[in-house]
Amino acid sequence: MNYFEKANEYYNIKDYKKAIEFYEKAIEYKENESASFYNSGVCFIKLKEYEKAINLLKRAIELRRNSKYFFNLAYCYAMLKDTKKALIYFNTAWSLDNNDKDCEKAIQLIIQGYKKNPR
Repeated sequence: MNYFEKANEYYNIKDYKKAIEFYEKAIEYKENESASFYNSGVCFIKLKEYEKAINLLKRAIELRRNSKYFFNLAYCYAMLKDTKKALIYFNTAWSLDNNDKDCEKAIQLIIQGYKKNPR
């Protein structure tokens, strides 16, 4: 059985908890390991469990430096109101893919927030 593909099937029907189970199996068997960590993290984002997502996204980044991995890590920090870490990771994502307009927008929103409420 290809656990990664099965996990993706559950993800596509929005059964994120079941998808996580299969991504964990995929990780255990080293199937698309970085993508399995990343996709698990995204499932936790969908479930609004940002701390769990952060841990998985960091594991994915250890295996592969990918713009979208950093973007979603930054998003988690933004949702947890840690704007400094969010800005760092959005900038990292943008440095890896400076064509990413969503990254650019997120950075601008954080900077505007700082201008309105300087600390």
